[in-house]
Amino acid sequence: MQRRSMTVSCLMISTGAAIAGGPVIDIPPSTLPSEAFFDANPGATVNLNAGGGILAGEFTNPFGFNGATLNVFSGSEAGFFTIDQFIEDVHVVVDGGDVIRTKLVGSVGTTTLTLNTGSCERGFWLMGNTTATQNGGSIGLVAGGAAALIAEDEASFTMNGGTIDTFILFNDDSTFMMNGGTISGGIQLNDNAIATMIGGSIGAGSLMTDTACVFNFSGGTTGDSFVVEKGTINVSGGALGDNSALLNFDGIDPVMNMTSGALGTAFRAYDGTLNIEGGLIGDGFRLGRPTGDGSGVTLNLIVKSATLDGVELMLSTTPTTITARGGEFLSCVMLDDSLIGLDLNDGFVLGEDRIRAGAVLTIALDCAADLTGDGSLDFFDVSAFLAAFAAMDPDADFTGDGVFNFFDVSAFLAAYSDGCP
Repeated sequence: MQRRSMTVSCLMISTGAAIAGGPVIDIPPSTLPSEAFFDANPGATVNLNAGGGILAGEFTNPFGFNGATLNVFSGSEAGFFTIDQFIEDVHVVVDGGDVIRTKLVGSVGTTTLTLNTGSCERGFWLMGNTTATQNGGSIGLVAGGAAALIAEDEASFTMNGGTIDTFILFNDDSTFMMNGGTISGGIQLNDNAIATMIGGSIGAGSLMTDTACVFNFSGGTTGDSFVVEKGTINVSGGALGDNSALLNFDGIDPVMNMTSGALGTAFRAYDGTLNIEGGLIGDGFRLGRPTGDGSGVTLNLIVKSATLDGVELMLSTTPTTITARGGEFLSCVMLDDSLIGLDLNDGFVLGEDRIRAGAVLTIALDCAADLTGDGSLDFFDVSAFLAAFAAMDPDADFTGDGVFNFFDVSAFLAAYSDGCP
């Protein structure tokens, strides 16, 4: 494709048929007008048709579109949008064309991208207050070892369908929502990033690295070796792949809260706290590192009932610490009526679980509203809830969605009404 000039001598602007808010520019036969044109014509529409394109040398960096909509259509060279510079204040809609090496910046105006069909290739960045949605098509074709998509500085990305052929990276308060689609690689969350997964599939090698990172997982599947070094992962559905782990090498330990869903085989809880109320645990579960005595990790089970080698345990809402490590079998009926069984071996036994001597294992009956932990419900529990709610403490997040609102109050009142066993 030949470089197109900045001249607008052949610019075709449809005035009579233009949509409200600005003129319509078809490329080809027109070429991209100057930034001054967009300054004077807010809300324009630019259609990149078959054989049309925009090249990086055609404008300054950054280039502001002043609220224009840029439609990237398919064709022999349809919507071939090539840029290695920033663009801002633009709504990019990809319907069959290719977006190549694109950086969207939200420092000025509103910047969005919607990928319906077609592709975003060879590097795709979201910076600042930008929003991107993938309904179909593909993202990827990057150099080896590079992320297919990078979001940072409060940018957000929603994936409803389509494919991504390598991993994606979220930094600096950026957010990710996955409802469907397929990511061949994993996702990495750094610097306060938040991810929510309801459906779809993620490949192997996902990673969480910051204490303020949150991953809310309620559906879909992740590949093997999802490692939570720091932050909080809330599992209420879906399935984590084999050989996943709570594994921190320094700093504040991670937390996993699980009410449903499944942990794959050989899950390693080496550091931090694992709170389980429901769901399933695969074979070969590991609690505590294989070196030392395995201390530094806690597994708290909230159950309806439990037996140790077939003998029912007398439990209360106050956690009971299980110290057995001689190969006994612990069987638990969880709050969702799923069954979790653990082999209580301190050392390695082929095909069985390992619970190290220094790792803390507790079991308690459910009484969510008993925030004081005294086994009864009274004014002090209400007071504790109100104080936690005002401080946005996780103890008051009764819905488990990371948000503190009326629904948490309603859930607390329902739990208080249910009473303690």
